[in-house]
This record gives sequence, C-alpha cells and structure tokens, in this order.
Amino acid sequence: MTPTEEGDAATKGYADSKSVGKSDLNMNGNLIKNVRWPEEDHDSVNRAYVYFAANKRLSIEGGAMKGQIDMNQHSIRNIISNPQNEDEVVPKQSIEENFLNRCSPASTMARDLNMDGRHVSYLREPEQSHHAVTKGYADTKLSLLGGDMQGDIGRGGNRISHLGEPVQSNDPVRLSYANEFYLKRDGSNWMRDDLSLGGHRVIGMANPRLDQDAVNKRTLDGMIQAQQLYFEEHFVSADAVSQLRGPVSFNRQRILNLRDP
Repeated sequence: MTPTEEGDAATKGYADSKSVGKSDLNMNGNLIKNVRWPEEDHDSVNRAYVYFAANKRLSIEGGAMKGQIDMNQHSIRNIISNPQNEDEVVPKQSIEENFLNRCSPASTMARDLNMDGRHVSYLREPEQSHHAVTKGYADTKLSLLGGDMQGDIGRGGNRISHLGEPVQSNDPVRLSYANEFYLKRDGSNWMRDDLSLGGHRVIGMANPRLDQDAVNKRTLDGMIQAQQLYFEEHFVSADAVSQLRGPVSFNRQRILNLRDP
C-alpha cells in the first residue's frame, strides 16, 4: 500500500516515482550541504567554488585580466567600433578602414601621410615610376640643380628639349640656336653679316657660275692671263716696245702729247 508516514515502508515503484530528476526540486528555503568540488560542466557548485571562480573569471560587468587568454582559434565578437584608448581591442572592419595592409599591394592611403620629420627607411629599389626611392638611389641620378654625369645617356630615340643658351664651348646647343648662328653644309641658310677669316684662307672653292659667286685663284689667274694675251694682241704697250700688227683707226681722234722723234 501507499505509505502515509515518514517511517512507513515503501515499494520500489513508489520510490522510483519520487526520484530526483523527474521534476523540479523545491528546497523550500533549505540548504544542500557538503557538495563536493565540481568536475563536469553540469555539476552543481558550492559557495567556495563561486568565490574561487569570482577571482579567476571576469565578471560580465567587466574587469582586468590577470593572465593570458588562449582563444584556441576562436574569435572575439561584437567589439565596439570606436575604441577610446590605444590599448583597446578594435574590430577587423576598423583596421581595414584606418590601417594599411602590409601584405596587400592593393592597400592605399586615404590621405597624405605626415612623417613629422621622421624617416622612411629600408625601401627596396623602385621598379615603377611612381615608386618611392632611397637617398642612395637618388644620389646616383643627376640633380635638377646640375652635376657631372658618370656615364653615357641612352636617349632611346627620345629628344633632349628646352636647352638653355650655351655658355661653354662644350655645351650642347638646340637646333634653333645652330640654325641662327651657324651655316649649314647644304647651303640652306646664309650669312647675316661680314665674315672675317682672321688671316686664314677659303680653300676647296669651286669655279664660279653666277656673277655674284666668289672666285678662286685658279679662275682668277686664268682670267688675268687671258686678259694679258688679249691686250698683247690688240693694244700697243706704253713702253713702245710692241709693234703694230695692222692699221690703227683713230676714228677722227687726235694723238696728243707726242715727244720729238
């Protein structure tokens, strides 16, 4: 039969129906004493363990860590996106928006970088025209203020433009300067002033063809010789040594200043 008093005997079926775990246990304000130290996550804990855990675990209200956390490849989520102090953890999105990725060439600055008088060191050699260069690399290039070349310049089919006026005899000149102050070998420009040869000769001159062409010595000597022959054949010399070779027509002119025979 069903027991009615605390000292009454009970059957196994009655005891199983009243076993712990079938429903909630109402302690009715009483304590559970002598609870052992928990070993599994579902074990109940005593007050001593709660005090121990309070010193070993962070409160949900926050606190300060006393050791390192091994995240075991897990993440920390729901971090505030605007940290106030430098030692605060920041979310990945904030890093991507405010910091450069050192491993990604696609990462770019959002504005100018103020170095505040500091250096950028250990740069690699530039490969593109927009790459930053080291002082050592720049020192091997010709300064805009001038300097001495240490080797030849290969122009690669390009031009050198905007040259200044030459000052020294070994200075390069631009084409317009050469056309203005020098004679071309093909004769396409001309003299603009008198030419002083300074006691030197003009050699290799061709025979003249036009009336205003210069005359070389060979042509001039031939002209003088031909003129002398012409006079010897057609005129009487002043020393009266030459003799007439034919009649002379005075064309009604007079002979003056004859001396006595």
